[in-house]
Amino acid sequence: PGDIMKIGVVSDTHIPESGPLLHSRLVELFRGLDILLHVGDVCELYVLEDLQEMFTLTFAVWGETDSDDVQHYLDETRVVRFGDRALGMIHGHQYGEAQKRASGWLNRLFRREPDPGTLEDFLLAQFEGEEVDAIIFGHTHVPHVKMYNGVLLFNPGAARPRPGRQPSAGILEVEKRSISGKIAYL
Repeated sequence: PGDIMKIGVVSDTHIPESGPLLHSRLVELFRGLDILLHVGDVCELYVLEDLQEMFTLTFAVWGETDSDDVQHYLDETRVVRFGDRALGMIHGHQYGEAQKRASGWLNRLFRREPDPGTLEDFLLAQFEGEEVDAIIFGHTHVPHVKMYNGVLLFNPGAARPRPGRQPSAGILEVEKRSISGKIAYL
């Protein structure tokens, strides 16, 4: 049906560390799509520029391994809207940082930093007041598709090939009344 919008989702490309180019199957998977979301660890600005040439609309946030140039150019979190749907974007490394701060002995002594709770609760808290329909994140390199408190939590996994892990990406299907995500292994 013509009322379904398909959006490519990728994370953790780690270029040039993982190789000089995007995974060829990733390019094939996203062929014909106009919109791409990259949720961090692009690493170098030229990779983002290449993606912007390939897709009509490219939205991205930065991750902890992104260069200073990438971090200067992108936001740490953002909300994008397609029709009546709002999608929150975050890399996800912030959860580990919050856990580390909360578990430190000074924090335990003075209780300055609250426990971030589960990953799911942490992600929802990052977009509190935004009324997002989905939160797209990366960092873990593990695909994740789950409805949680009425919000789709979607991690496409890592596009970076690694020993013992198959690279992956995702496709979001946005309709007037629903949003769903599918993982595609490369």
